[in-house]
Amino acid sequence: MHHSPLTPIDWNELTSDISEGNLIPIIGNEMYKFKVDDKLMALDDYLSDKLLLENNITSESNLTLAEAINYVGQENKLPIRSINKRLKELVDEIDFDFPLLSDFLEINPLNFYLNTTVYNNILENKIGQLRKEPLTSSNFSIRSKFPDCENIEHLKEPFVFNVFGSFKSADPALSEEEMLEFTASFRERMNDNALNILDALKNKSLLFLGCSHPDWLIRFFLRMLSNERMNDWLNRRSQIIIVNDQSNDREKQYSFLNNYNAVTYEGNTHEFVQELMSKWRKKNPVMQKPKMIFLSYTQKDVTAAEKLKHALGTIHNVTCWYDKDKLFSGDNFELTIIDNIRKADLFIPLLSENSLTQQDKYVLEEWSKADAVNKFRELDGRKDRYLMPIVIDNADLNNSIVKRYYPQLSIEKVPEGNPNPDFIDRLKNNLQLI
Repeated sequence: MHHSPLTPIDWNELTSDISEGNLIPIIGNEMYKFKVDDKLMALDDYLSDKLLLENNITSESNLTLAEAINYVGQENKLPIRSINKRLKELVDEIDFDFPLLSDFLEINPLNFYLNTTVYNNILENKIGQLRKEPLTSSNFSIRSKFPDCENIEHLKEPFVFNVFGSFKSADPALSEEEMLEFTASFRERMNDNALNILDALKNKSLLFLGCSHPDWLIRFFLRMLSNERMNDWLNRRSQIIIVNDQSNDREKQYSFLNNYNAVTYEGNTHEFVQELMSKWRKKNPVMQKPKMIFLSYTQKDVTAAEKLKHALGTIHNVTCWYDKDKLFSGDNFELTIIDNIRKADLFIPLLSENSLTQQDKYVLEEWSKADAVNKFRELDGRKDRYLMPIVIDNADLNNSIVKRYYPQLSIEKVPEGNPNPDFIDRLKNNLQLI
């Protein structure tokens, strides 16, 4: 059946594919957008601007990241490995929220993700934070072997396949020339290393989400990942859905793709994610985002923190962010903590003689970040309480640190981290759980 660009997506079929584990999302650079002055900016654009600025190139603007990499390499005679290293450093320094990615990753039945950017740390950390479970990943490579996933039907934890490699791999594809080399060797390398992934790509519905590429590359890319001739798409029992932001190339690409029975979305990537999440939540009302509490404590008070965490863990639909068991291998420690302070529904600092007299710099940094988050929430007009300080021993609450961060707040007494029922009720009320 032919689909024109105006043919609406069959949302029931799409959400059913998700529920039944029959959809593979292929995540592109348009999903990596963060807010700047109430507008969304693509991470690719941010990195392109940074790269040009750091190399004193002001004559060029509006270059794609791949174009900027090529230009800097040629103009300043820099080897690609040096550019890759600097880009990795820039990505590791990032402390942005990516709302499209965060919203989309709330869909729990999705367990298998293809990533078409090299920002593996962002995607993998987001999945780890939202799903609260470990994940595995694999980086496509021309130079070295890479692991396959187990049969997709038997996946018990999230799996990410980085199609163009990642900053972890020896040969991430950032330039257009490198991407073309990856596409040219894809079938042979996958046959040698990843038959389960190949099989999944051929038999599942595919959602290309924000994968913008130059027009000359898009056909190679789609053909490569669908693992079959595009003429065979006409006979597919599963869907191929393409969602991209509007661009000079998109109309021509959509017109071409509709000849092969691919479904295209008329709006942009942001609008698609919003519409999908609305449809999904309506169809799955039980999917309610749990309330998250951030516990901030000095290491000498870990016993009290564990007691409090255990007590709070008995409250339905509440999860505690707790650095001892929520940091995964490979996480950027500081960025992960800052990200979770910002996302928390409630921030509970454990005031004690240890935390107030020894002035643990990590704890004070957390309190400072939480204070800033609280001020922004107040500016946004939010009335729900974010800061709920507690004191766990006989610490002097006239301490200058308390006056700095919690001058007008009532401070609850929770001796040694053991909350009484009244405290639990007040906490549940703060989180609007009763």
